[in-house]
Amino acid sequence: MSNIDILTIIFFVAIGTYTLRVSGLLLSNRLKKFKNIDIFLDSIPATLLISLIVPSIIKTGLIGIIASLITILIMYKVKNVLLAMSTAVFIVALYRNGLLF
Repeated sequence: MSNIDILTIIFFVAIGTYTLRVSGLLLSNRLKKFKNIDIFLDSIPATLLISLIVPSIIKTGLIGIIASLITILIMYKVKNVLLAMSTAVFIVALYRNGLLF
């Protein structure tokens, strides 16, 4: 592969990336004209976070469910994200190293 080919690929990938970013901004400006679209747009980060977390919890199995429940309980009681997430990671690490159950 020559340098011209590599530069061509980089150029088209840059155009594609720029187009995706600009199209998102343009689309979001048009979507604000619709009623209740703000509620939908406000809920997207939470749904994206859930869609990223839930598959890994299910993949981990029962210990993932237990760790996530403990995380929710700690967040509800203490309201400390770092402590809650560290506890969940610690529980899963103990399980994976055979020190739990």
